Amino acid sequence: MKKVLAFSLVFVFIGALVFAGGRRDSDVITITMASPSTADDNTVRAFVRFGELIEERSGGRMRATMMHSGQLGGVRETIEQMQMGVLEMAEVNVAMFSAFDPSFMVFELPYVSRGVDHLRELLDGSLGQRFSDSLEARTGVKVLEWVIRSPRNMYISTRPVNTAADFAGMRVRIMESAVHHRTFELLGAVPVPISATERYMALQTGVVDAAENSIPLIISQREYEVTRYISRTEHFMTPNTMAISASFFRSLPADLQQIMVEAAREAARYGTRLDVEEEEAAIQELVRRGMVFNDIADRSSFVQAVSPIFDEFRDQIGGDLIEAFLR
Repeated sequence: MKKVLAFSLVFVFIGALVFAGGRRDSDVITITMASPSTADDNTVRAFVRFGELIEERSGGRMRATMMHSGQLGGVRETIEQMQMGVLEMAEVNVAMFSAFDPSFMVFELPYVSRGVDHLRELLDGSLGQRFSDSLEARTGVKVLEWVIRSPRNMYISTRPVNTAADFAGMRVRIMESAVHHRTFELLGAVPVPISATERYMALQTGVVDAAENSIPLIISQREYEVTRYISRTEHFMTPNTMAISASFFRSLPADLQQIMVEAAREAARYGTRLDVEEEEAAIQELVRRGMVFNDIADRSSFVQAVSPIFDEFRDQIGGDLIEAFLR
């Protein structure tokens, strides 16, 4: 087993080295960026915009290449490649960093963020720097910027939800996550962990009554065919990160570091804006296809129902961190 693992790591190292390493050819620094997402994903589009900006603003001293669709492996592999210094940057969802740094679990808590603007305000300040510094100390990878994705909502075959009481007995497909499992238990639903590849069939056959995700995914996965209602619960909001190898970033001259910071900030906001616009367009398209959409003006019953979860995960995440989000 150890020989297989060692061989795999060598293979990943060599494979990544072909594409990465911050090569300096004729004074041009080539930056390789990796993502598991497809080319049309908004975070990938943000990375591409970042690459355009740094090339333009550095006068061609930096150039970026985007390797999307898992060309350099999954998220865990790209984290390892950044740690080894053979990959400069990658898209990483905050949930993946929880395995290295439990404080990142705060992003998985329900209703811990009051919206895109609230989360952006928190992460633009000292709190965002705290996450990045903690991650860098543990892994050698830092957060250059945060691409805030649109919130996750419910799509259901049986009935819409307007209050927490409507969740009673509803079988909800969830991903494998202790926080997600507990969240839907507290709402009164029956959480059913099922892989993403089996979600459509589970909805079609009635194994589950509902699922939760970003609204545009309902279109891309054709799950409007097996559900009827969309309820805008906005229960989870988890950003993606523009992660970077800390050793690579430190190796750059100060002026190029500043260019990267400013370009990442602009590109991250571009990706977030695309996500917001895409969500509204997706709602209109799904209604046109026959789904029934309900917005929820008052989510207080949901917030109240899940409130015990903050104390339950306080020791793992850190009470001061949770309070920073909730205040």
